[in-house]
Amino acid sequence: MSDIAHLKNLISKGHYAQARIRAEELLPVNPDITLKQLYALSLSKSGLPEAALEYLESLSRDKEHDPETMGILGGVYKELFKKNQSPKYAILSRDTYNKNFELTKNYYTGINAATMSTLAGQSKRGREIAQQVLSVLKDPEHDYWEAVTEAEAYLLMKERSKAEQLYRKASKMADTDWGKISSVYNQLWLLNHYVPVPAGILKAFSPPVVTAFIGHMIDHPDRELPRFPASLEQDIKHDILNAIRTLNSKIGYCSLACGGDILFAEAMEEAGGEVNLFLPFKEADFLEASVRFAGEDWVQRFARLVDKYPVTCLTEESYDEHPDLFLLQSNIIFGLAVLRSAANHQEPTLVSVLSERDQKRRIGGTRHTLGLWPFKKNHVNINPDIYLNSYSDVVIQQEPVQKPTTDRPVLYLVACDFYSEEKWATRILTDDEFSSLPLVAMDIRNDYGIAGFKTIFTAMEFCDWILKSRTGVLQSKNLIRMSLHAGPVYIVPDQQQQKLSGPVIDVIEQVHKLTTPGSIYATAFAAAVLSLDRSKYSFDFIDALTVANKTKLNIFRMKTAPIPGV
Repeated sequence: MSDIAHLKNLISKGHYAQARIRAEELLPVNPDITLKQLYALSLSKSGLPEAALEYLESLSRDKEHDPETMGILGGVYKELFKKNQSPKYAILSRDTYNKNFELTKNYYTGINAATMSTLAGQSKRGREIAQQVLSVLKDPEHDYWEAVTEAEAYLLMKERSKAEQLYRKASKMADTDWGKISSVYNQLWLLNHYVPVPAGILKAFSPPVVTAFIGHMIDHPDRELPRFPASLEQDIKHDILNAIRTLNSKIGYCSLACGGDILFAEAMEEAGGEVNLFLPFKEADFLEASVRFAGEDWVQRFARLVDKYPVTCLTEESYDEHPDLFLLQSNIIFGLAVLRSAANHQEPTLVSVLSERDQKRRIGGTRHTLGLWPFKKNHVNINPDIYLNSYSDVVIQQEPVQKPTTDRPVLYLVACDFYSEEKWATRILTDDEFSSLPLVAMDIRNDYGIAGFKTIFTAMEFCDWILKSRTGVLQSKNLIRMSLHAGPVYIVPDQQQQKLSGPVIDVIEQVHKLTTPGSIYATAFAAAVLSLDRSKYSFDFIDALTVANKTKLNIFRMKTAPIPGV
């Protein structure tokens, strides 16, 4: 595969940061215009539209006839408009697209010129360009992107009935391709702030409802009082399927324990939805801890689902009686549902199978997990109590907690450049405010360090403190960068400091290499937990890394915690 083909492949699969780094390696020896275009696109998609603009403005001076270059430049201006809401960028975007459309009659730059004219407050000009776009379309009957372009042109021309008819037709062409549907919906969402978009059009491209799930396992044979006996399986499965259909949920996130988890995954499958599965530790241990006791039928159902759908393991290591892995898993399932919905300006829903009597009697556990869900009104609970003939007020004693067999706590990690040549690491470690942070461990490498904390929010306190602490040359050059991850970590004493090791450390090292100066990157695990505090944190997708066992782990750039001066 050629270098250009490799870069295009990386970008098409969402590996924007990896494409950016590879392009930076190639550019000094290969001045190809396509390589430069792909580098600019990867910069913009990596959440750096300002850097992409600086690079593209000089590149595009004699490229007015090139739809690729001008389309990317117009898109960068458009991203800056969405980010800053400045009419200046809307006009620059419109002019860039329109200049190329006038020269090439390319429908992509044409429809964007029409839309950006409308967003810049020049609706009449937008209608004129939209009319011209209609005349250059070749096959809107069969080509999806031409079909939605045709529909958008009629919408901009205020022929709303015709537009709605065409959008509905295009939505049938998309079927269940959520990428295509979401792309059009986000464009409609932006347009709706400036041009009234009929409710029927928004409904036709309404993004799929995202649902997270938690629920009880089938009762263990040793359980004294029933909570979810095996005899209730079909009743609960029926209720879960009804909830999915009522919500019109098409994307589900769950674990795979016997009982509620597997029933939810099967119901989502039956409803024709997308199933995303999570395990808190290696598969063999999970089978023994959470599936096999209910019988071989559950083991076979587990194996079928694992073979069919993507599975994300928090760690490929053993369980070793670490209960914090289950809590991290709940955080991640909730948070990824929030992130997936937020990308389409939506809110997710939680479906649960939880005994209401059980919740009233206990503290911690299930009640604590439910407290993590940020959208209290978006919650449907299926209560197995209603199917049980007898009720008991007997308090169920909590089972004794097994002591973990390894020193491998779940930590929230921050990798941060320390620049030893500036002796910044020394200043950090001797700072009184630093010593007051609830740090579990600090592992300083060559020019960066990895700090571990028990909660994501204390990790963010550390990030905030780092930003306040940087001075002098570090601040002027915007050299600082940080990366976030979470998972079980081995802590090994090593003379004056503690060393951190394990697969989780390997992952954060990979992510930190991709992180651009002046940015905070977070793995899906860290971003998911932070997204539960939706008033403070939001993220842009950057890349997808392949980690242990071929698991793909998405990487995000934090949007609402910018480094000062960037």
